[in-house]
Amino acid sequence: MKLRFSIYPRELLFAFFIFMLPLSLAVEMNFSGSVASYFAYTDEVLCILCSIYLAYFMFKHKIKGTNFVTLVILIILILLGFLSNIVSGVINDWFPIIVDAICLAKIFVPFIIYRQIAVFDKKRMIARYLVGISKLLIIVGTFFGILTQFIDLGMSTGSDKRYGIVPYCFIFGNQGRYGYIIICALLFIFLIEKSKKKLLFYEILGLANVILTTKGVVYVSFACYIILLLMWRKDTKLSPGKIAVLGIGSVLISTTQINTYLADFESPRVTLIKYGFVTANNYFPLGSGFATYGSDMAAEYYSTLYKLYGFQKIWGLSIDYPMFLNDCYMGMVFGQFGYFGTILFVLLVILVFIPIKNIVLDKRTKALAFSLFIGIVVSAIATAIIKSSIGVMIFATLGTICGYSEQQLETDDNISIINNRKTVTRLKMKVKNR
Repeated sequence: MKLRFSIYPRELLFAFFIFMLPLSLAVEMNFSGSVASYFAYTDEVLCILCSIYLAYFMFKHKIKGTNFVTLVILIILILLGFLSNIVSGVINDWFPIIVDAICLAKIFVPFIIYRQIAVFDKKRMIARYLVGISKLLIIVGTFFGILTQFIDLGMSTGSDKRYGIVPYCFIFGNQGRYGYIIICALLFIFLIEKSKKKLLFYEILGLANVILTTKGVVYVSFACYIILLLMWRKDTKLSPGKIAVLGIGSVLISTTQINTYLADFESPRVTLIKYGFVTANNYFPLGSGFATYGSDMAAEYYSTLYKLYGFQKIWGLSIDYPMFLNDCYMGMVFGQFGYFGTILFVLLVILVFIPIKNIVLDKRTKALAFSLFIGIVVSAIATAIIKSSIGVMIFATLGTICGYSEQQLETDDNISIINNRKTVTRLKMKVKNR
């Protein structure tokens, strides 16, 4: 008997990048030097690759529906950002402006392309290439997570316990991002694994890893997952009542995070949100433009707005200690894009939500994908995970799942059409026989 092993180059390439995104974070966090600096650009390289595929699909007239609308609004928002830079005049160097524009595009373009490619990935090869490493990550991560509670392995973010737990991040240097990596790994397992016992096994281990992170934003995702499974015992529809339960549950789970980041009006993140509105008002209606407020480049070049607002005197926002300057995504959106641009950004998020809401795969996959989306959107209020390599991984993963769902829906529709045709044929035969 011959063993057949087929390689699907395109699917393998895009699966490889999903694997590389968390790996680049691990290298960046644990190794210094030239190699680490190159790995840090993995998400930008993926954005360029996806842009090439985007041009190809556009040429073939294959970008349609919500994908097309998402692309159009994204282009308008980027152009609006460039116009804001010209009008505001806060920064005149176009290099950081373009880099910031890429940082915006790298969230949504991979979602579009992974969704587009997954529709044609009939054998779910992207997920198949990743399922083995996903299982290994969860098992190994659980082992070292338990060990870390008793022995210092350098896999925690400090000796201080939270909820009686040593904060755990495995090899990724950040608990929140590690938690999201685990959730993405679970999704790939859900897409391929069929054994209910094995699915439950990986669910339990995944939950253990999430708990060990001690991060409220990740707790929100897994809490929503459990709530959705309980509410969707009969059907997977979302009623206003179910949405209210989700909202209340999310708030209760994230109470500690809210008190830490948002209830303290003097905290750096609240300051960034507050001055995001100040910037939107000062540069009404377009905002201050790319690389001027709350972004990677605004921090690296230390925007003149920060000096104007007196951030040099605020712990975590100063030139000498800028730890939180790039850690409040919604503050950045308000400041750089203004009120009109913020509306466009919210529309982009809604357009990503629509195919997630319409997923027709199994209940586990839909609930976890839905919960992952909620978690990353909530985290954008007080963190910048959404624009990190893990944020890109999340949107690529969600795009893949949405593509597989649309493929399944198309298959179900074709089966329905065939069954209807068979029914019509039988009826015609009965009439003829009569």
